[in-house]
Amino acid sequence: MEPEISVIVPVLNEVNHLEETLESIVSQNTSTPYELIVSDGQSTDGSLDIARRYADRVFQCEEHGIGAGRHFGAMNASKSSKYFIFIDADTRIPGYYIAYVYETFKTDPDLVAFSTGFEFSEHSEQIKLAETVSNKYFLMRDKLLSVTLPGFNTCVRSDAYFECGGYRNVLLEDVEFSRRICKVGKVGFFPHVKVTNSSRRLESMGLLGTVYYYAQLDLGRTLDSTFIDKLARKLHVADLREYVRIDHRSPDSNE
Repeated sequence: MEPEISVIVPVLNEVNHLEETLESIVSQNTSTPYELIVSDGQSTDGSLDIARRYADRVFQCEEHGIGAGRHFGAMNASKSSKYFIFIDADTRIPGYYIAYVYETFKTDPDLVAFSTGFEFSEHSEQIKLAETVSNKYFLMRDKLLSVTLPGFNTCVRSDAYFECGGYRNVLLEDVEFSRRICKVGKVGFFPHVKVTNSSRRLESMGLLGTVYYYAQLDLGRTLDSTFIDKLARKLHVADLREYVRIDHRSPDSNE
């Protein structure tokens, strides 16, 4: 049967997490036909070998960046796919996830995109606090502002995806995409379903840096690379471009 759902996983050197992620996708309890697509950004660590064991199709994306990887996977999805599910390479989904996504879209024809809640795989006190704060932040945006869809776990109707232009290779690509998909139709955040996500962003950037990562878009600012370089050094957080794997630097950057 032709797939009705395309699960798209962007990958760049994810050998430590990828197998668990892909195993959770191929082990789904669903009767809905779906395909697993890995969009690889030219990995050199053995990720491709893992991807080829699990994925229906593996594509290599020449442009670096997680936004580019997601979009390249969508562009190469089967024409029969009505829904795209974007799952990052360090995120595991529960066994009922695809069935839930399919029924949610079928039940609400007005819904064009949504994300679910998440839990971290690690369970320290700081990480559990960050998990609670993050989920409440996304729920607050759903109730009071425009919805933000965390890119590691986003489901979207394929026609709506292309109507809004899809993911772009920019900083905070998930929030930038959320702003555009919200203009197409109804978007939601559903915290009662949870995927399991790695806490490595929190570990590399710290709690302050993680909050900053999302909050800067709420300020409505477009921040260039030079400003981000200075702020990252001042706060002692990781370079955001490094996390999202974007090579571009602004012409006036001193680095």
